[in-house]
Amino acid sequence: MTIAKDFASKVAVAFVALAMIFSAYAPAAQAQSAEDLQKMINDLLAQIATLQGQLGQGSGSTGMTSGVCPYTWTRDLSNGSTGMDVMKLQQFLNSDPDTRVAATGAGSMGMETEYYGPATAAAVSKLQVKYRSEILSPAGLVNPTGYFGPGTRAKANGLCTVVVVPPTPTPDEEEEEEEEEEDNKTLSGEGELDTFEMDDADDTDIQEGAEDVEIAEITMEATDGDIEVDRITFTLVGQNTPTESDPWDVFDEISLWVDGDKIAEFEADDEDNYLNEDDGEFRFSRLGLILEEDEKVKVTVAANITSHVDDAGSDADWRLTATEVRYFDADGVSSDDDTTDELPTATADFEIVEEGDGEELKFSTASSNPDATDIVVDTDSKTNGVTIMEYDIEAKEGDIEINTLFVKVTTGTTSSKVIDDIALEIDGQTFDAENSASTTGTETTFEFDIDGDIVVDEGDEVTVKVVVDLNAQEVSNGVPRYENGTTIEADVTGTEVDLTDAEGADDLDSGQLTGSANGESHTLVAEGILLPIDGVETSTDTSGDNDTLGEFTIEFEVQAVEGDFYIKELATEGSTSTTGVAFTYSGSNASSTGDTVSGVLSSTADEETSGVFTVREGETETFTLRVTIDPVASGDYRVSLTEVNYSATDDGVTDPQGYVPTPAQDFRTGYETIQGS
Repeated sequence: MTIAKDFASKVAVAFVALAMIFSAYAPAAQAQSAEDLQKMINDLLAQIATLQGQLGQGSGSTGMTSGVCPYTWTRDLSNGSTGMDVMKLQQFLNSDPDTRVAATGAGSMGMETEYYGPATAAAVSKLQVKYRSEILSPAGLVNPTGYFGPGTRAKANGLCTVVVVPPTPTPDEEEEEEEEEEDNKTLSGEGELDTFEMDDADDTDIQEGAEDVEIAEITMEATDGDIEVDRITFTLVGQNTPTESDPWDVFDEISLWVDGDKIAEFEADDEDNYLNEDDGEFRFSRLGLILEEDEKVKVTVAANITSHVDDAGSDADWRLTATEVRYFDADGVSSDDDTTDELPTATADFEIVEEGDGEELKFSTASSNPDATDIVVDTDSKTNGVTIMEYDIEAKEGDIEINTLFVKVTTGTTSSKVIDDIALEIDGQTFDAENSASTTGTETTFEFDIDGDIVVDEGDEVTVKVVVDLNAQEVSNGVPRYENGTTIEADVTGTEVDLTDAEGADDLDSGQLTGSANGESHTLVAEGILLPIDGVETSTDTSGDNDTLGEFTIEFEVQAVEGDFYIKELATEGSTSTTGVAFTYSGSNASSTGDTVSGVLSSTADEETSGVFTVREGETETFTLRVTIDPVASGDYRVSLTEVNYSATDDGVTDPQGYVPTPAQDFRTGYETIQGS
């Protein structure tokens, strides 16, 4: 019988049964309630839907379909929507028990309506949860919405098609099929064990209390055919006469693993389970492990260790030895092999160490640590939320809980004048400084109570942001709270690292707290000029006969803060100038007496006074320093912009103030090779 004919016959039977129920409704009402009859009707309708699914299943992984399919929804639907497409949606949802609109009454199977109400929205939510990875996750949603929008509609349209395809097996079904194939695999050839090698685990320090931790790795290979490994025999013996020499006092379980799956386990904590108590002999039997010809199979030996092992870390050495393997070939002939390759002395050694051994909390400067920069502060109000440093904390050999952290902040003057508040931001949490652990001159160490709210998982790291609120640079009696150009820097040196309070398996001591982190020095500017780092470009070239002249260009931006400022059109080599800009040059054969060096300064800024560039408050102008070097000796040379002098008066000279560009490496050119003249 064809699928279509079989389906038709089944549906016919279901409809006949349904008709019989309706015809018998009146007399049956005396014996059964309307609710009971409705339940019978719903069950038959569900059976019809199932039979329909056998003829044409949807393209989704569950084969979801209904009598409404194929159908395409073309608009979004939500609470209050009405129309035939709402009824089609209810019919579609009712075809799957997981998304049914209602069990009885309006909206139930056979009683669908054209009104989109709370029950329909709830059923749509069930659909969204069922296909979370295809509907909710791509939209960045965690919870269902009950809204039949573009994502949900696309999935429903994809499911509501008539395509005869076998349902996609679930992961569990696939695994069962693979296991069944493995169980039913037919051996071939007169195979025999050719390779049996045993190696130490990657980490031979095994912590007490560890579970499923690798203690050895076995490599096996068959030749001349396939074999089925039935059993492996081991001995487990303490070396150097450990205090606890009986394996059942030290090990809870020994297990075998292949490709991440546990294939066998031995209850190692029961003395009676051992074949020979004197040498800790035990055996894994009925393994059913297939070795196909010339294919290497790796078997991991793992163990669960008891929580308290006497002399752990000082005298708890153990040796696991594989002594014998029993296997079958294709003809069912068994072999008890204790001579192939490394058998019967294939060994792996390891040491049981104290829980927490090797744990480490390592500090380092984060790649996202902000570069040295100018921080514009207000003269009248606080400047909040400025990140002055970022550093990483990494946990090794265990999860580590952090209780207290310390950060040293260095300022150009007393920190209380500069800092209004300081906090650490870690994984979205903010921790304010509890107090100043110490203050020495311009250095203040701040303490932060983390109180175990941050746990760094083994092998992971967290990034810590040091964030400050800066006081206003207000002037009292003509004296500013802190000077323009005051610097601020945060660091976590070895001293602050050692002060850290953290715990893994136990409290970490100073030897387990390592590394350091160094922030950059930032300059506070309330009034004057700034040179943004991202506004710098440099270039080099040569000219003249045989490249005897070097030409160096540094283009930079100048921004005026809280006033108009003036810069003299002058470029001077050396560090003695108090007007214009100063630069230096360096080279492998630089000569202060023989080399000829000259510089020219130009700008996009206006010259209200001849020879003086004007930078208006809040505006940014571009300046270009061009330097020519005619050296005596050949070599590699470079130029650095070292200072920009400015004045609040339009002559660019009166009461000059110097600005030192930072970081210095961003305001220098690369090297250029120049031939000596």
